[in-house]
Amino acid sequence: MAHKAISREDPIVQVFYPCEAGTRLLEDFAAARPQDYTFLEPKDFSDLRSSAFAGISEWDAFADHVQECALCGED
Repeated sequence: MAHKAISREDPIVQVFYPCEAGTRLLEDFAAARPQDYTFLEPKDFSDLRSSAFAGISEWDAFADHVQECALCGED
C-alpha cells in the first residue's frame, strides 16, 4: 500500500505530535482512507475511541499505538 507522506507541517501533525511509528500508522490511515483523512479535525485526537473514525482498522491501530506510546503527543 502506498503511503501518503505526512510532514511536520501538516495541520493535523501540528495539533497532535505523533512519534515516528505513530506517523507511519497515520500515513497508513491516510493511504487507506484518503478522503476520510481530509476530514480529520483536532477534536478527533482528544478522544480517539469516540472519533468518527473509530472502527476503521487503520485508525484503530493508530489509536491503540497512541494510547500505549509515551512519545506520541510530545512536541
